Amino acid sequence: MDTETIRTPGAPRFRGAARRRRRLLPVSLAAAGLLTACGTQTSSGAAAVPDEATSRPSGPVAVESLTVTPPTASPTASPVCPGSGVLLRAAEADAAMGLRVQTVELVNCGKRDRTVNGHPSVQVLDADLEPLEVTVGHGTSGIATIGGFETATGPVRLKPGERAVARLVWRNTVTEGTRPAADGRYLRIAPNGDGMDWQTVPDHIDLGTTGKLGVSAWARPTASAPAGPRP
Repeated sequence: MDTETIRTPGAPRFRGAARRRRRLLPVSLAAAGLLTACGTQTSSGAAAVPDEATSRPSGPVAVESLTVTPPTASPTASPVCPGSGVLLRAAEADAAMGLRVQTVELVNCGKRDRTVNGHPSVQVLDADLEPLEVTVGHGTSGIATIGGFETATGPVRLKPGERAVARLVWRNTVTEGTRPAADGRYLRIAPNGDGMDWQTVPDHIDLGTTGKLGVSAWARPTASAPAGPRP
């Protein structure tokens, strides 16, 4: 017996309609996404501005706190009065044609009078605080002719806050090719020639290969500038 397939009238139309609905569904979703991205339009075609009250989120809004640390200034070293009551410091050297003249200042930072007399004791140290081979002499030691450098005024009595000055002189020349140039980075100074109360002062003493340093006696600073060196 032959078997005949019985088709229900109208069935193909339902399957075709289902297929058409599946094809239309992605297009509808894409159009909905496009409308969501572009916003709602008014009847005139202009984009509608959302209401601020409805677009604002409800409830409290957490705000992240930001701590700003102000920049820290570099600390500035302030002079500290030593127990001896005197403070030593070196000024910048004056240079002329390889000749250097520098002032060393002594300040009475204590609470009682101080007296300095004669020439200070001076050593030249390298960057490692090791003494260099330098001949230190009183006066200019034949390095140059400088007005007033050889004059010693005798004892200088200083009240608290007063100061005295001494001068250093040297030449920055290289005369020997086999001898390394001396490059001092510190001065070790004692106020009096007795070698007491040494202080180490940062300084640059570029002696070249001369190996000689002249030191003047202590004196009160003068209002007028001292006579300049003559090479």
